[in-house]
Amino acid sequence: MSKFINPFSDYGFKLIFGSEVSKDLIISFLNGVLHDEVIINITFRNVEMLGLKQDQRRAVFDIFCENEKGEFFIVEMQKTRQKYFSDRILYYASFAIQQQSIVGREKLSHLTEEERKKHWDYNINKVYIVCILNYVMSPGYPDKYRWDVVRMDRELKIPFSETLNEVYLEMPKFVLPLSECKTIYLKWLYVLNNIEIMERLPDELNNQLFQKLKSIVEIERMSANERLEYELSLAVERDLLSAIDASFEDGEEKGIKKGREEERREIAQNLKSLGLSLEDISKATGLTSEEIEQL
Repeated sequence: MSKFINPFSDYGFKLIFGSEVSKDLIISFLNGVLHDEVIINITFRNVEMLGLKQDQRRAVFDIFCENEKGEFFIVEMQKTRQKYFSDRILYYASFAIQQQSIVGREKLSHLTEEERKKHWDYNINKVYIVCILNYVMSPGYPDKYRWDVVRMDRELKIPFSETLNEVYLEMPKFVLPLSECKTIYLKWLYVLNNIEIMERLPDELNNQLFQKLKSIVEIERMSANERLEYELSLAVERDLLSAIDASFEDGEEKGIKKGREEERREIAQNLKSLGLSLEDISKATGLTSEEIEQL
């Protein structure tokens, strides 16, 4: 039995990075990933955002927060390969951008509609999206575990705009030993990859930050209810992965060639029959809760 929880589980990830108690951990992690002290304090935002229209697909973030400068940070943990994942991330980013126009207009609510239009000049604060991938996204580049994506000019190869910043971390490719992890950023990556198999916290990580992390993720410190919730979340995730694999294998064996939409609905039906939550099914298939309920 592991001494520490699995940080790549949905329960573990949100326990470490998604609560007020552990706010200093997500601040340290993001500042490390972004190589800059861009965050002093954060405010957690609602992780579920509805579309502007009733029939528009919603977005459900793992972690969604805002710093003191009004910049937005979305942190996603993805356990398995998902088709069009980078497109989903771009879609999620659009919600953070739209949110800024809504907040900006609310601040000008004392003005008339015409005056509000004049004040909104499309000055958008930065949006950062950090994707922690527990799979290999680009096998053709075995030594590249980090991808930094911005809008760039093709000819000059320089950033055209850094308003939207995407970072993809392929965790299976990160194989540095702890002795070579000299920065807080590299230490975080090492910890995420290895803490579940650690017997104790290494001396190199014996500081206040990682001691706090240790106290949060130690299984023996969990209450009976917390432990049960954690074990159930692991079971649900195992069932989710098995159901997805079985659905694709079944389709291949029968030689069925279906459209992408129909295939997603069939997978959703299988997951629904296992009793998984609408949120888990939605994240696995990309279908909305309303579409899943109608199956």
